[in-house]
Amino acid sequence: MLKKYFYFTLVIALAGTLSINCSGGKDETVSSGSCTDVTETLGSPKTIEETVALINALPRPLSLGCFLNSLKAPLKVMAVNSSGSAQPAVDNANPRIFIIRNNLVLSVATAGAGKSLLELGEFISGNESFKGELAFPVEGTVTAEQIMAQLAQTSTSSTCATCHGAERKLQHGNLGVLWASNVVRPNTAQRVVYPYLRAQASACNSELTPHRCDILKAIYTKGQAEDADFPY
Repeated sequence: MLKKYFYFTLVIALAGTLSINCSGGKDETVSSGSCTDVTETLGSPKTIEETVALINALPRPLSLGCFLNSLKAPLKVMAVNSSGSAQPAVDNANPRIFIIRNNLVLSVATAGAGKSLLELGEFISGNESFKGELAFPVEGTVTAEQIMAQLAQTSTSSTCATCHGAERKLQHGNLGVLWASNVVRPNTAQRVVYPYLRAQASACNSELTPHRCDILKAIYTKGQAEDADFPY
């Protein structure tokens, strides 16, 4: 009788284990490892085209935090408490953060109207840059048409034209046609320095503000961010 009970218990336990494995379990979610398991080259984009290639190599659905965690440290940043943009800061603790690598400038926000957006910019010259925008989470394959359409106000102008003059459409390498327009540089007097934001990342409560913590920790903890100036 005891032997039969033992075999019955063993079968139930194995069946439970098999059902967990077959249902997908951990595979259904994006692990932090899958966000960071990219090569040094792929995780260090220097152009919008290379940024799109990185995004398309990451798991789906792709969160903004996962994308930021894929960027190789150390990151160079400029955070500003500025409300004068389509991706406004809320306060010093929730600034707009520019991530700078050569002529590539990416921007994110920890809170507010633009918190789900990744803004993409790439300097063409000291006065002009390519521009694009991508909303997260990302489900499918990202294309030039998508990051251009996200900004489109009409077929001939983007929402950037409100602040950035001399707008035009311009071919970007092998990626496709993107918006290009004048550069508006952030006000350095509104800079929020990295030691303060690194402390904010350390003290952040992920249960209360998960998005904010994901962004701050990806940039200032994992990304080891330090302050830098804009290109040119």
